[in-house]
Amino acid sequence: MKQLDRLMSAVELAVIFAGTTIGLGLAVLQVVLRYVFSTGIHWLEAGAVTALVWAMLMGASRAVREGVHPRVDLLAMALPPRPRAVLNTIALGAALVLAAFYARDAIHYASFVQTIGITHPEFGVSVLWPFAILPVILVFLVIRYAMVIAALWRAPDLAPEEAFIARVGTPKEGRIE
Repeated sequence: MKQLDRLMSAVELAVIFAGTTIGLGLAVLQVVLRYVFSTGIHWLEAGAVTALVWAMLMGASRAVREGVHPRVDLLAMALPPRPRAVLNTIALGAALVLAAFYARDAIHYASFVQTIGITHPEFGVSVLWPFAILPVILVFLVIRYAMVIAALWRAPDLAPEEAFIARVGTPKEGRIE
C-alpha cells in the first residue's frame, strides 16, 4: 500500500503542479497578448481552462488522501470507535461506489468519443485528450477510497485519513499543508 500511495502521490503532485503552472501561464499569456498587443491565440483560453481543470480534478484525489474533502462528522464524532468506523466505512464505501459508477461511464464515453472521432474545435485533436482526465481521476478516487477504507479498519479509533497516513506515512515533499 505504501508504494502505491507514493506512486499515486507523485502522479497527483506532478499533474497538480504542471496543470496549475501551464494553466496560469497560458492565462497570463492570453491577457498580455490581448491587452498589450491587441491580439490573441484562439486556443489559449481553452488550454488554460483544460490545464486548470486537470489540476483541480487531480486535487480531488489528493484531498481524499489528506482528509480535506468535505464531509459531516457530527454523528461520527459522537460514536465510540467501532461504530464510528462502521459509519465511516459506509460513507467512504458509498463514495467509492459512486466514483466507480462514474468511472465506468467515463471510460465508456471515452471509448465512444474515440470511436466516432470528434475533434475539439479549439485544439484540433480528438475530444478524448482533454476529456481523458475524467476516467483517470475517477480511477484514482476509487483506489484512494479503497485504500482509506482498508487503513481505517487497522486503526478504527482514528479518523479515516489519520489511519491512512499512519499506515503509509507522509513524505515531507508530498504533504499538502
